[in-house]
Amino acid sequence: MSSKSGKYFGLVYVKHGRVGTRSEGPDYYLQTGRGDLLLHYEQRNLWEPDYKLEFFARQFVEVEGKLTEQDGKESLQVEHVRASHAHSVISHPAL
Repeated sequence: MSSKSGKYFGLVYVKHGRVGTRSEGPDYYLQTGRGDLLLHYEQRNLWEPDYKLEFFARQFVEVEGKLTEQDGKESLQVEHVRASHAHSVISHPAL
């Protein structure tokens, strides 16, 4: 498992995960020009919403956090998130 801190820009969206199980609930993703990253902000049960990330759903944001990779899957442990004024993931200068 490796980790890398940094700033990431993109669109936050919510996907309903683990459908048909007892832990069915929302998963939060950051859509970037390089791919989608699963977001983790605070410790929560899988079936509960993360209200801090829910607030930014369907918005372009700037996220500070640690990118971790485990078993070939990337996820982002969020330290701070704020709204961005970028109108497109692809045209953002940091990508």
